[in-house]
Formats: sequence, C-alpha cells, structure tokens
Amino acid sequence: MKKLTIQVLIILIITIIVVSCVLIVPRLIFHHILLWKSSADFEACADDFNVVKNYIAAEFPNETNKWLLVSSAGGQGTRLYDPDINEYLQAPSNVISSLEAIDKNGFPDKDADLDVIRIHTGRISFCVDGWYALVYSPNEKPSWVNLPNEDCEIRVKSIGEGWYHVVKVPG
Repeated sequence: MKKLTIQVLIILIITIIVVSCVLIVPRLIFHHILLWKSSADFEACADDFNVVKNYIAAEFPNETNKWLLVSSAGGQGTRLYDPDINEYLQAPSNVISSLEAIDKNGFPDKDADLDVIRIHTGRISFCVDGWYALVYSPNEKPSWVNLPNEDCEIRVKSIGEGWYHVVKVPG
C-alpha cells in the first residue's frame, strides 16, 4: 500500500510538471514576445534616432512635459507638429530624412508607428501608441513610459549609452 501511494505521488508530481511545461512556459514566452513586439530596431536606425534626438535636445533644452506629434499624413513627408504653437516645425533636411528613415525602418512591427516624441528634462522618448517608448535618458534609468505620474508596471531594457526600450505591462 505504501509503495502504491509513493508511485501515485510520483505520477502526480510528474503530471503537474508536464502540464506546467505545456501550458505555462509557452504562455510566458508568448507574453514576453508580445510585450516587446512594438520595439524599435535601434541597431538598424541608431544614427537616425541620434540625429533626431540631438535636434530635439538642441531645440528644447529645458522643456518639461513637452510633446511633438509625428505626422506622415497628407503627402508632405514625415514632419513634427508642435501643439503648443499649433504649427509644424521647420526642421533641417537631415532631421526630416532621419524621421522618414525611422518611420520606414525604425519599428519593424506593422502595427507599431512612431506617433509622439516626448521631452522631459533631458529625457527624449520616441513613443508608439502610449504603450512603448524608445527612450534616451542619459542620467537615469526610465521609470515611466509617457508621464512621470503614470501608475503602471513597466519593463525596461538598457540598450547602452543612455538608450532604453520601455514598455507598459498589460494589466
């Protein structure tokens, strides 16, 4: 009887392990892949991201809670719209070229479109749909995606040299 109980217990433990591997592990892997699907291909467009970042840093050196809309509608090419002055910025041609390269190649997922660039005290974020941002933050690791007072869980991956991937965890 004792031998049968031990065999049943071993079978139960093996069954739990197998079910966990079959159901839980793939879900965790799939969740991780979906979480980062909107990520920028920073390596492919690093020079372009840096050109735009440098332009934004020079134009808005001390801004807090500033944002610019990235627009590629209307056949005008990719442009930056400043809602504070209700006008498109007259960015240099190299910045426009870099924005267009980022728009075309910077976000490989077909559903990921750069829509906003946020500026906050030295931090510059290239945002996609409010859920993901490629962030340049040279002084500290990011702790939010869109605004400092956000109350949500995030994941952060350092790319190096002050650049980070930052994504909200769906809740």
